[in-house]
Amino acid sequence: MVRFFTTRPFFGILLLTLTVNLLLTWVLVDRKQQVERVKLESIARAQRDALHNDLHRLVYKVETLGALAVDPDGHVVEFERVAAALRDDSIVQAFALAPDGIINAVFPCDPANSMLVGQDMLSDSLGSNEAVKARHAPRLTLAGPVTLPDGGSALVGRLSLYLNDGQGHARYWGTAAIFLRFPEVLAASDLYLLGNMNMAFGLWRACTQPDKKRLIAGNIESESGPVSIEVPINILNARWFIRVASNEAWYTSLETWLYVALSILLSLFLSGLVQRNHDLTGIRTYLEAIAYRDPLTGALNRRGLFDELQRRITSAAKSKFVLYYIDLNNFKAINDTYGHEAGDRVLQLFTEVVRAHAHLTHVLGRIGGDEFILLLSGPPVSQRDEVAFDCMRKALANGLPSQKIPGPITFSMGRAVYPDDAQTADALLSCADAAMYQEKERAKNG
Repeated sequence: MVRFFTTRPFFGILLLTLTVNLLLTWVLVDRKQQVERVKLESIARAQRDALHNDLHRLVYKVETLGALAVDPDGHVVEFERVAAALRDDSIVQAFALAPDGIINAVFPCDPANSMLVGQDMLSDSLGSNEAVKARHAPRLTLAGPVTLPDGGSALVGRLSLYLNDGQGHARYWGTAAIFLRFPEVLAASDLYLLGNMNMAFGLWRACTQPDKKRLIAGNIESESGPVSIEVPINILNARWFIRVASNEAWYTSLETWLYVALSILLSLFLSGLVQRNHDLTGIRTYLEAIAYRDPLTGALNRRGLFDELQRRITSAAKSKFVLYYIDLNNFKAINDTYGHEAGDRVLQLFTEVVRAHAHLTHVLGRIGGDEFILLLSGPPVSQRDEVAFDCMRKALANGLPSQKIPGPITFSMGRAVYPDDAQTADALLSCADAAMYQEKERAKNG
């Protein structure tokens, strides 16, 4: 099996691109949540401003009521006419006057409102904390929502009325109040329409205890939605908070999963391209190896060797190089005696030995059964080459014990130098071949 067929590039690129794409997806999702948060804040501020303006417009009617319905002597004058003129909105349930804090006049005096007569506005039932604040200062306060005697709920705006006691001192006369239907009064801000927009909303009021809030309208989910914001709203003495939350979490959004799916598909596509390029490169390398290299030893074959020689000879540098023609001695006898498998192993051993001891810049080729060509760059260095060949002979001296081939395994060689001895590939090979046979003959005769 060829080694280049591996999935490591695929999974490496897949991991890298998937990480990058998912990070980009997270940036897009986070950006979307930021946009959603800005959108929620814009909606909440718009609702806050609408509610703030409408409640102020309604509650400040109490000042007009107190100024017109109570004369400087403390007498109630034309209360019903003034209240009727001020009651221009159905959200206003009633106007009331409470001398010394006890309600004795309401408008309109229908069965539900008539139950307010006799109620103590300084008691717990109608927001005592705000009543006490109003009692000690001539300023408007807002309480609620409070439960009325008829079972309904209302916001109570009140103003303490102070009259001159004749000696230059202000004397508490009583309280003027307005009762606003709750939660109908919230219609001005369209808060309840947010539910149709898949948003949770809540209107919270600060309690007397620090960091405590009470939900007075909406739903509790507004406090813990996936994306939520809180906008404060100050109405007179009351400190409220509008909280708006999106009910859609990032992991429930179709857009988010579309981003994830596209990231995975893009990563798979890029990884496939890289893997395909890697496989094609491997195939090309493998085919070149088949075409230019000897499959048994891994050395250049005849075609590869001649291409290398031609490249060196035709290069503009015309650099010197040394060609050694090497032939194994008695190789035919090894093949005949120990078999072709043993002979192949001898060729492989010889190739390994040459590569281990030859100069680093060498090129080794096999041009025949037991014939090898060794190319060394640069001019001949006899001492260096002799040392290398001596090391090769020592490495081959023990033979090949695994194949039961005794040593030594010997070789003969001849040398030719380009361009001193010849200027063409064929001429160099012929020159080196002749020198090799001369050495072989000397060895036989010696």
